[in-house]
Amino acid sequence: MITCTVCGYDQNLDNSGFCNACGSELQTIAQTTITPQPKIEPTLAPTVIQPTTPQPNYPPITNTFTKAKLTSKQTNAHAPTPISEFIIDNNAIVGIFDPDTGPVEIDLEQFFGGETVSRNHAEIYQELGTWKIKDLGSTNGVFIKALGQTRFSARITIPTPLNSGDEIAFGKVRFLFEAG
Repeated sequence: MITCTVCGYDQNLDNSGFCNACGSELQTIAQTTITPQPKIEPTLAPTVIQPTTPQPNYPPITNTFTKAKLTSKQTNAHAPTPISEFIIDNNAIVGIFDPDTGPVEIDLEQFFGGETVSRNHAEIYQELGTWKIKDLGSTNGVFIKALGQTRFSARITIPTPLNSGDEIAFGKVRFLFEAG
């Protein structure tokens, strides 16, 4: 067994290049005997054997971010949809433009029911490859109708995962969420 000089772990196998406890590189000291020369006593001299540097076996880096889109579910014939869909690359704030706080990525002011949308109503974002939505303290709430459900959920109060095919209501403005 090889003892690590960094952390003192003493259960590393003799052929280990790196400490199993802390990952530090291990140095092996092997004893070799020198052939005696006339009138010279045999001595032991340490020989340091440098292990070969292993190649890292990391998984390939992949971009887990996918695009998503919100498609308007508005059906009011008297007030046509100003924008039929919004593409979301990574994250987006949903709300209405305010001269004091500035623009938002998804502005719902011109939509029928836009008066029920707060300045910073909600955020749609990815976390570890999962799309999520969180209410940013809106007045009229965020509601989700999961794919296959007939009714919207209660107002969300914590970040909530989104699945492709879910409907989202920002106050009275409704959208279909699609990821992929």
